[in-house]
Amino acid sequence: MYRLLLLDDEEIVTRGIQKVFDLEKSGFQVVGVFQNPQKALDVLPELQPDLMITDIKMPQMNGLDFATKAKKLLPESEIVILSGYGDFAFAQSAVKIGVSDYLLKPIKKDDFQQMLDAMHAKLEEKKSQKQQADDMALLLQNSYTELKNRFFLSLVEDNMFDEKLYHTLQKHHTMDVFDTDFMLIKVDFDQVCLQGDYMSEIGKLIQDSEEKFSDFGLVEDFLSDESLYFYVYHIESTEYEMIRQEARRLAEEKRRQGIQLVCGISHMHHGIRELFQARNDCIRRIFMQKANIDEHSEANPIKTDEINIHMPYEEIETLFHMITTGEMDGLSVVLHKIFELPQDKIPILLLDYSCSVTFLILLRVYQLQFKFKLDQHIVSQRELDLRVLKLEYPSMEIQKNLVEQKLLTVAEQIAAQEVAAPSKMIRAALDYINEHFHENISLLDVAENINISKNYLCDIFKKELGVTFINYVTNLRIEKAKEYLTGTDMKMYEVSSAVGYNDYAYFSQIFKKHTGKTLSSYRKKN
Repeated sequence: MYRLLLLDDEEIVTRGIQKVFDLEKSGFQVVGVFQNPQKALDVLPELQPDLMITDIKMPQMNGLDFATKAKKLLPESEIVILSGYGDFAFAQSAVKIGVSDYLLKPIKKDDFQQMLDAMHAKLEEKKSQKQQADDMALLLQNSYTELKNRFFLSLVEDNMFDEKLYHTLQKHHTMDVFDTDFMLIKVDFDQVCLQGDYMSEIGKLIQDSEEKFSDFGLVEDFLSDESLYFYVYHIESTEYEMIRQEARRLAEEKRRQGIQLVCGISHMHHGIRELFQARNDCIRRIFMQKANIDEHSEANPIKTDEINIHMPYEEIETLFHMITTGEMDGLSVVLHKIFELPQDKIPILLLDYSCSVTFLILLRVYQLQFKFKLDQHIVSQRELDLRVLKLEYPSMEIQKNLVEQKLLTVAEQIAAQEVAAPSKMIRAALDYINEHFHENISLLDVAENINISKNYLCDIFKKELGVTFINYVTNLRIEKAKEYLTGTDMKMYEVSSAVGYNDYAYFSQIFKKHTGKTLSSYRKKN
């Protein structure tokens, strides 16, 4: 039902229209009847009529002036003018200011009804176009979220810069991160025991974190199935320490709530292409925390900027990509490159460099032992002591051999776990998710149920489906909620519980974010 306003200084005209025509049957509800155009203008913002029918000759203000002012207040509303003048000049003026139709008095019943039908059809068409535009905007927004996540993950995990995707994101959402100062905050939750629903807690953690970090600059958040990332940019270098303190306060606040988080914070970097290096900063700090090693200790004893030696972070990432994918050809070549230094460097510096590299690699192996549930003795806590490394493995060649032996062992044990075809594993995972999506489900639950490692499931989920586990389950829950809203008479809070959200307020927020509509408006519309 569209909203109709009638304006004529002769009350008999407005009464006649309401008496002669079945306005409701034509799809209109009268929300205002006026003899004074100024009074009508005063309440237009409140009444919000879709169609206004006005006389052109009134003592206080003529219909064209009224239409001009009304269009400024409600540019989307339709206006029809009634006139006793057969003057073509009035019609021309009416068209210029956006009047939809022009009828001469005395009003013929058939002409007026045709006008009502035409206006109703026009309003329906506008409504349909607006809905299509809203749906397209929502689709683009949802696609943007997925595409942005894919872009950042590809860069932060694989150092792959998708230039075409970047320009698409920048064009449609004015994301300008290419040439700005930034810092990266990495929050690991892969081994965190969350108190409530897993999906809800992760979502709330993202909201809480982004709210805190946005006080310092612009924030782009993205996530894998093990970590949250916050790319904080357009920030001043003087705010670096304040952001670090805020991140520590966030972790402490969550610890008081029973949620143990490990948070790594990068140095200041410049430009999106340094995201991979920033992620390495974060990883190093997180490893130090997990190993209970002071980040200011001699874990990285050499000062690379002073002696022009750069830590081979990218080559180390290549190593671990090789062992987790089983593509081991070239392992020795990469190791040789990592441990190769000009021979004119003094021996003590060569050994310091070697110990630093060995330490970083062994820390990564130590972490993989838990991720993949491997033999916990491949790397012991004792081997993560630089004094032990220097004493028991006193040369670069010996340390390189140690690292190679550890990596081969890890690769062999991972390969032994992952004998099933990825597509078969994904089908089994999706079957389990579809059956248990409404429960407090996590990636670890699914992995344990189909007997593969969580890390492997995370990897094939991303490769086979192109989305993270968290986003997949969230989208599934939203689609199921739509079915319940339109196909049952369940109460809103019952729908929330049925799709796995015990926190109704949070579910309402997530639903609106994904659909652009509240629960009640979605049910009413559909």
